[in-house]
Amino acid sequence: MRTLWPILALFLLLGVAYSLIVPAFETPDEPFHYAFARHIAQGHGLPVQDPRSPGPWAQEGSQAPLYYLITGAATAAIDQSDFEAIAVPNPRANIGDPLYPGNKNFMLHSGRWRPLAGANLALHMGRWLSLLMGAFTLWCLYRLAILAFAHNRALALGATALAAMIPQFLFLSASFSNDNAVIAASAFTLFWLARLLVKAEDEPIQRREWIVLGVALGAAALSKLQGLGLVPLSGAVVLFLAWRRRAPRLVLEALFFTGLPALLIAGWWYARNIVLYGDWSGLSHLMEINGRRQEPLTWKNFWPEFDGLRYSAWGVFGWFNILLPEWFYRTMDVVTVVGLSGALLATVALLGNAAARPSPFSLRLLLLLWLWLGAMAVLLLYWTLQATGSQGRLLFPALPSVAILLVAGFEFWLRWLPALWRRLPLIGVTGLLTGMSIYALGWLLPHAYYAPPPVTTIDERATRLDVRYGDAAMLRLLALQLGTERLRVGESLPVTLYLQTTAPLDEDYQLFLQLLDENGLEIANLTTHPGWGRNPTTFWTPGAVYADAYLLRVTRRIETWSPLAARLYVGFIDPATEAQGTYLPLPAYDAAGREITPIIGVVTVEPLATPEFSLPSEGVGSEFGGVIRLDRVAAQWSEETRVLTVEALWVALGQPATDYTAFVHVLDAEGKQVTGYDRAPAGDRFPTHNWRTGDRILSRFEISLPAGLASGTYEVWIGLYEAESAGALRLPVSAEGTVPTGDGQVRAAALVIE
Repeated sequence: MRTLWPILALFLLLGVAYSLIVPAFETPDEPFHYAFARHIAQGHGLPVQDPRSPGPWAQEGSQAPLYYLITGAATAAIDQSDFEAIAVPNPRANIGDPLYPGNKNFMLHSGRWRPLAGANLALHMGRWLSLLMGAFTLWCLYRLAILAFAHNRALALGATALAAMIPQFLFLSASFSNDNAVIAASAFTLFWLARLLVKAEDEPIQRREWIVLGVALGAAALSKLQGLGLVPLSGAVVLFLAWRRRAPRLVLEALFFTGLPALLIAGWWYARNIVLYGDWSGLSHLMEINGRRQEPLTWKNFWPEFDGLRYSAWGVFGWFNILLPEWFYRTMDVVTVVGLSGALLATVALLGNAAARPSPFSLRLLLLLWLWLGAMAVLLLYWTLQATGSQGRLLFPALPSVAILLVAGFEFWLRWLPALWRRLPLIGVTGLLTGMSIYALGWLLPHAYYAPPPVTTIDERATRLDVRYGDAAMLRLLALQLGTERLRVGESLPVTLYLQTTAPLDEDYQLFLQLLDENGLEIANLTTHPGWGRNPTTFWTPGAVYADAYLLRVTRRIETWSPLAARLYVGFIDPATEAQGTYLPLPAYDAAGREITPIIGVVTVEPLATPEFSLPSEGVGSEFGGVIRLDRVAAQWSEETRVLTVEALWVALGQPATDYTAFVHVLDAEGKQVTGYDRAPAGDRFPTHNWRTGDRILSRFEISLPAGLASGTYEVWIGLYEAESAGALRLPVSAEGTVPTGDGQVRAAALVIE
């Protein structure tokens, strides 16, 4: 036991650190678990579930109550009246999407350190009680491993250390969650069953041993419905013992002395469910509040959920939205496959040749561990069929099975090597788990929840601005830095805003960034509290400058006929309009106090496909000013509508120096203009000063010809001129195979009117 204490000490040390680094209510369902215990601490007893008005405990009010009774009693003397004040939800919280880069915080003010007082103290006392339950789980695992490995303490310590350093187990053990109670009760029950299985067959089983088993089963059943899975497992062990000992009376004795304490401890709660809800499990109300699976589970949607299960068995933090490095999960996939396959082969080998030679493993206990792991997998599958959200923590009641079987598998594959060499893979895996736990604690979680400090200087590459928001103009946008000038649909634009307040703020203002097309419609939108949720404006220090970095993803497809000069619109939402659901922006002003629309930048969004003509086209190849080529042109005349349609494909050969206007003129036989149409090649969508080499723009002009136009042949001419010159400064034309007109235009088509 002395060698176990360093493992438990390190586990407790890291666990306490997790409990302090992870902000209040930033573990899955933690505010709901806490609200349940607080309700008990205030002397209200168990909550009665009403799906129409579920209360602050939400679906967790349907859970078995042992954990909440313990934590409620432990925190009853604490004044927790500030719960609502610190549990302010983040309206833009990212739940369940670890690939989304921001708003990892479920609570708005998670980035603020809080003293251990009031509700925060009660929460942390619950977390520390959970941590003690985690340490108890490890003690049970060690005792079970000693029996499973035939008193090989090195292997038992290896299995315990492996389990203790799993980042997800540390994170969960440092949270306010009833999972910790059922995990601890399951670990003890499994250890006690193992103790009964390895007991000499000529040594009688005492009644007090059955009573201890009954107490363990009752505690598990009162911790969570998962704990009921231990009842059939215990029944199987009792039947096996009765068969091996040739003592049928053992079944009746176990049934009475185990069943009675289990019923006394947990039976009342299941009876209460029947009386209140007509459902012994309470699952119907839990599902109604939590939400049932809307679509049946198929192979297609099973695999993405299975990925979530795999990842979260080793480490997914926050509200299922903070990941460890991808390579870590791949490594642990290999570890899992190698370890469990080796354990399976070792079990099969023992079954086939049990008496051949002494084994380092107990066959009975390996079978027990496999049965319990299988039972947990079946229960998890059942839950997955009912609801979405398969999470690795739901397998943690079988944590002793997983840890011991993994070590047994390593030992099987390396059985021919010297003992020291056989231990190296286990030491390496445990070291990796420890490293990842420390990395999450020291880097990953702080960066997810706590805002970076203010900057002392603005990056010299940033564009200086002076935009002021609100009637008091206290919110200021000082500068903008864009990570790229161009992107495509589906890509993200890196944006850094340099923000400041001139006075303390008592409101939390939401910030929005939008990319708008030429019609003012959104093609990208991001609404969040500053710092991507980590740095609400009430945190800001007057005069400090905050560099706010975002990724603004273009989600709406654009038409393919031209790139888009998307305008970046940045503002703050008026909090007074949030409650009304209108979300109107604060007024914005320039440095002179004039009200403006804060369009602060422009980026080019490229279409996903090249433009295509709708009419038969002909090659032209004429170059205008050496920077724009008229590549192809098409024209079509409709006698019915008397509309001439002209399509022209422009290709940028370089960056135009200014904005140009395209013209399409219809000339009669004497060269006089009878009609025409002047417009920028891409209209307001993509002014030519935004063009870059290789851009392709397909212009479409629809020109109505004058009524009563005489019959004859007319020519359609096209060209470009500087927009500010009102047609006076045309771009010169040069092209092989065409006749320069000297007046900056190219004949596009001939038109015959009868």
